[in-house]
Amino acid sequence: MKMIKKLSAAIVLAVIAAATQAAPIAYEANKMPANDNWGGSVSGAVVKNGSDELCWRNNFWTPATANAQCDGAIVVQKAAPASPPAAPVPAPVVRQPITGTFTLGADGSFDLGKSVITPKGKAILDAAFIKLQAYDLQSLAISGYTDSQGNDKINIPLSKARSQSVYDYLGAKGVPTNRMTNEGYGSTNYVVEPKSCNGMKINGRSVSRTVCEAPNRRVEVKFNGLAKSTN
Repeated sequence: MKMIKKLSAAIVLAVIAAATQAAPIAYEANKMPANDNWGGSVSGAVVKNGSDELCWRNNFWTPATANAQCDGAIVVQKAAPASPPAAPVPAPVVRQPITGTFTLGADGSFDLGKSVITPKGKAILDAAFIKLQAYDLQSLAISGYTDSQGNDKINIPLSKARSQSVYDYLGAKGVPTNRMTNEGYGSTNYVVEPKSCNGMKINGRSVSRTVCEAPNRRVEVKFNGLAKSTN
């Protein structure tokens, strides 16, 4: 009878030991934080396998609710805030290039053989200056010419003096002098070929060479630059 009791006690102990080995080991909540997505007791303790290496997951486990203290848990990183969009780069302003020419002719801009600008010539320059203010000038070239009458000793100094008068007048109005050049070329670069004036008649009347070659006596002003920005 005693043998039977001892045998029964041994069997009970063996069953208890086997159950203990197979069952998970429960840890107190203060050792491992509880997580609803991990299997455990009603107290919320985290459950590991028998070798205390891996946590057991239940059917509700997701990476977002993983327990960071368990082996293999996924720590969810917060996404970095998006960088603000780059400010748009304004398109470069394209300014229109401009070129032009205006002329002070012998029709009253200068007296014959003189370099002083007449009131009529000044009116022409004043009107031209108003137009020039709409541009950023890069250069302005002033060139003086005479007719074919006379010789170079007279014509070249006269053409230079006339171009200098225009230079001085525009400079006094406000045109930058460092953008202007002036020169006199005398009896060259004809508008009316002198030979065509020989025996010229208008309405049956002979025309003098002085009248015929009037377009040759002039000061030409050529300029270039850029239209000013409207921004």
